[in-house]
Amino acid sequence: MKRILLFSATILLIALVPAIAQNEADLKSNYENAIKLAAAAPQDYTLNWQAAQAARKYGDYLVVHGVPGWKDTASAVAKEGMKYGEIAFKLNPTGIEGWYYYGLCVGTYSDCVSVLKALTEGLKGKTQMGFENAYKFDKTYDKGGPILSLGRFWQVLPPIAGQDRKKAEQLFNEYIALFGSSPDANSDAWYFRGQLYKDTGRTAQAKADLEKAASMGNENAKKLLAEMK
Repeated sequence: MKRILLFSATILLIALVPAIAQNEADLKSNYENAIKLAAAAPQDYTLNWQAAQAARKYGDYLVVHGVPGWKDTASAVAKEGMKYGEIAFKLNPTGIEGWYYYGLCVGTYSDCVSVLKALTEGLKGKTQMGFENAYKFDKTYDKGGPILSLGRFWQVLPPIAGQDRKKAEQLFNEYIALFGSSPDANSDAWYFRGQLYKDTGRTAQAKADLEKAASMGNENAKKLLAEMK
């Protein structure tokens, strides 16, 4: 997660994505193929959420790596992902994937256009609904992704839009309790919570979490630690 989520098969496109798809060309190809398949099958739940997933992965790569022209390209990709994610959750309202990848695509979109612009476009409600439903249906999906995403949603909302740091902290604590000892735990959990601690005046706890995230290779945590010294 770059980690501004607005309000942000399993994480691989099972049939569409090779086991390792790390570079831009692969992700772009996977995205284009997934979109074509979903466009040709508007009633197929799986193909539509997979298109949203592929859009999130490709768009997020563009944002994180600062690929030239990333704002325009990633915002367009994310909007396509939002479209197919919404189709998916309307086809299957109790399925986690449509809700989850819709919310993540909004996160990528907001990285490109700013949280405030996304708010003015009325995306808060659907994003909140998406992550809350994903959390309700299977919070352990994508290695706890719905927990972390919902926590980040409450953390980064502007105060005027309903920011809730207490909810965010509870969710980060839950993620760390459930997944913190896993060898592939997401370092963003400690980065997000460390940032929250910093913003609420708990400097010692903030540094401890940021150091943990930095030790796991989290570059954002390293930068924030450097700013605090």
